[in-house]
Amino acid sequence: MAEAEVKPQRVPAKGNLNKPSAETNDAELIRRTRSKAQTFKPAGWVAYTVLFLLTVASYSPIFLSGLAWSEYDQIERSPYQSMEVWTDAWVPEIIRAEDPITLSSYFIEQRIPFALPATHHAINLLLHITAAILLLKNLEALKLTAAFSAALVFALHPAAMQTIFWSGYRVELIGLVLIFAALYFGIKNRNTKDYFILIVICVIAYISHPAALFLPLLLGLCIFYQNGSFRFKEYNRLLPLFCLALFFGVWTQGASANAELVWGERFGISAQSLLFYLKQALFPIELALFYPFEQTKGFSVRAQSNFLPFSLFISLYALVAIYIRKSWARGLLLGLTAYLLLLLYGLRQLGTFIDGSLALEDHLQYVALPIITALVICLAGGIVQNINVIGKMLWQLGFTLFAGFQILITVSYAYNLSDRAQMWYNLSEQWPNSALTKYALIDTIEKSGGVSDLLNRNETIEMIEAILNQQPGRIELREKLARIYRKEGQNTNALRQYRRILRDSEPDDELLLEAAELYDRLGLSWDAKNVRERITQ
Repeated sequence: MAEAEVKPQRVPAKGNLNKPSAETNDAELIRRTRSKAQTFKPAGWVAYTVLFLLTVASYSPIFLSGLAWSEYDQIERSPYQSMEVWTDAWVPEIIRAEDPITLSSYFIEQRIPFALPATHHAINLLLHITAAILLLKNLEALKLTAAFSAALVFALHPAAMQTIFWSGYRVELIGLVLIFAALYFGIKNRNTKDYFILIVICVIAYISHPAALFLPLLLGLCIFYQNGSFRFKEYNRLLPLFCLALFFGVWTQGASANAELVWGERFGISAQSLLFYLKQALFPIELALFYPFEQTKGFSVRAQSNFLPFSLFISLYALVAIYIRKSWARGLLLGLTAYLLLLLYGLRQLGTFIDGSLALEDHLQYVALPIITALVICLAGGIVQNINVIGKMLWQLGFTLFAGFQILITVSYAYNLSDRAQMWYNLSEQWPNSALTKYALIDTIEKSGGVSDLLNRNETIEMIEAILNQQPGRIELREKLARIYRKEGQNTNALRQYRRILRDSEPDDELLLEAAELYDRLGLSWDAKNVRERITQ
């Protein structure tokens, strides 16, 4: 019987006993990638319900304010305010400069058989929730950790309040919804239908909001994050989008409205705005509808602090360049660049207070707010949850506490806005040199019955006097001040006000009779006689 043939066994070299081969490394990488893809679970209907209900509950106090298109706002926040019919929104000149969809929506809401302020705020809030849901869908399409947490933080973010509450900023809400919708179909890219929908949404977005012109670049960053390469064939589908963005960019974007500013002023304003936006996005503690622009922090005097935010981004980009092959570095590149691109629109604008003063406004960073929110939350969630099981538990506990704190801030902010007198009082405190906020506060209190815990009699007198020092022609306020002085027994002050009124205007019979009685009381019979002669029978 023949002996069986024994095959020699290969013995690995001494130095390679524990070193895996290149094939083993590739197989392990593929296994880990597939495992991660299999364990990634998109949010279910419970998550969407929680997001919706918490957002509505947090912002719901604004429905009590009854304020839409404030009569005290001297700035035209939207061309809608000077339009008569909805067809004016679709004139070619308006389409080039404004969003016709947003303008038309203002006309449509007037046809809805509910109170205008509540309808106005409800539409804005639903658009905001839609943007948050689309943010969640995009983060899930990119398979980013803590996607739901990031979307919830954006949905509840108090810095979004001005965009939702103050009339005239719906263009930011619709613009962000269109940008996220285009990104979703561009990231998924499942078939020709998706690509066609992407092109249609991009065209609408290009017309609606200037920040949407960066959509091809944003999609290119998403592709690089997913694939980690610059092979041209992976990006050639973006060429039609680039061409369309170039065409609509030239067609819609004319000369800058702030062209008169010199470079130094523009840089100083942009730098201070960037610092403000970062503070509002990351640490939204002090909240208001409008923030004074600190012009005393001059443009050249504070050059070092002006460069601070830019140096921060340069440092982060240097870190990305070193670790560009890592997925977290590509995610950081995507988040930073997307944030800056979408923020460029806001940095080019000048915010304006209701009296025309230069101001910092939250709505100018609204389209970029979800990006910086997702960047911070997803990075933090990825780091903590990848530690171990305890890390996941810590993340759930920590995020629950953070979300609860955020809800508390947003509800408190919304509640302060729900009381119009309180809102104007806060603005008058924040803008002490503005006569318009003081007038709005006094007029609001007067229309609500004249009783308020916000101002006592002396504070009301001081506020009216401050207004009259800036705007002496407000006869109705001078009449109010004269009557307050008369009730308080300050006859000398009341006399001075009545004389000014009688000299500068033609008051009604009631006020003439009040002045005559005061003159009689002070022994000025001849003056009282002259005043009574002016009373019409």
